[in-house]
Amino acid sequence: MSQHPPEDPGHRGFLFAGFASLFIAAFMDNARGPVLPVLCTQLNIPYETAGLFLMIGNVAAVLATFMLGRLLPRIGDRKAAIITSWLAVIPGLVAPFVSSQGSLLSLGLLLGASVALVGSFSHILTIRGSPEATRGRFVSMQQVMYGIGSLIAPLMFSALILVKEPWWWLFTGSSLVTLILGFIYLRILPKEAPTPAPTRREDSQQVWNGASILVLLITAFYVAGEVLASMWMNSLMVGQHNLRPEVAAQYQMGFFLLMGVTRFLCFLLVKPRFETRIQVGCLMLGVIFALLGQQGQSWALPLMGVLGPFFPLTMARISFKFPHTWKQMMIHVNTGIQFMLALMHVSVGRVADSLGIDQAFLLAPAFLLGSMLLLVPFLKEGPVMRKVPA
Repeated sequence: MSQHPPEDPGHRGFLFAGFASLFIAAFMDNARGPVLPVLCTQLNIPYETAGLFLMIGNVAAVLATFMLGRLLPRIGDRKAAIITSWLAVIPGLVAPFVSSQGSLLSLGLLLGASVALVGSFSHILTIRGSPEATRGRFVSMQQVMYGIGSLIAPLMFSALILVKEPWWWLFTGSSLVTLILGFIYLRILPKEAPTPAPTRREDSQQVWNGASILVLLITAFYVAGEVLASMWMNSLMVGQHNLRPEVAAQYQMGFFLLMGVTRFLCFLLVKPRFETRIQVGCLMLGVIFALLGQQGQSWALPLMGVLGPFFPLTMARISFKFPHTWKQMMIHVNTGIQFMLALMHVSVGRVADSLGIDQAFLLAPAFLLGSMLLLVPFLKEGPVMRKVPA
């Protein structure tokens, strides 16, 4: 049985950094949506360019998380938290000068890299700072911060429109926050002794094995299904269920609200011995509600928010399953997620154009079912060991 490394002291600083980093990453990520229609009008660019803006962000995210994985063993968690926060300042400096298609795509590149770096590393910070016995609960609470950031971004955009301020304040303001966070991290995160970096061969042997590839596929399939559902349920309800856009938006808000509530309840109530059942149950219900929604039952689509606890509990499980390589696993998982999301966006668009949005939406339960089928052998490998209070 593998030995777990001792728990790191000063966990409160890492917890704060993990929660704050995911909040700002969620804000920057979800600020892109409401801004795009404005930019298409102001710059007189087609929606194809807007799609390229998002696709370039995914490509940049893959490259950024890959580079983070190479550098993390050499610079340590504290320096990585500070550097990623300060790098996220750059999009806010570029945003006021977007005036053409080229500058817009440059902003998309920088935003994709920044969101990926800050967001993916936030999971490492939270796991580094949380007690082992309640790690799943703390990661669940961290994901609530993602929901809050996601909701605040469009609200801030509406406020800017109301007071007639330019759109780029969304990104310039968030960059100012990340700059301040970097200085806070410099003060509150404990200094670390340098550790020898593994060679490329050692890293590959430790991280790339059957179990690690399996968990990468589980999370990538899950996120593809969840993001597809959240992004395309409005189009499904308006195009196939004949609902008005404002009504469909309320259903979508219900989805995010239920996701946040289930994660918060997971933080408050869930004991480690129930985590496996919750993971399986989330996916089963998610598949059922996705199929019902695809068949015209609009009420079932917001109920897909029961998926909420699956991702944070899986992230916590990775830290127990891979006690010596979990940081590298987090980076690889986030890289795989970005790659899968890029494939998902292309696939959904093509299927929707040729067969209709209702048929394209079937990919959501298909991805979730694939994640559930892959989860079974992963869980059968044996229980994870953790310290549980007496």
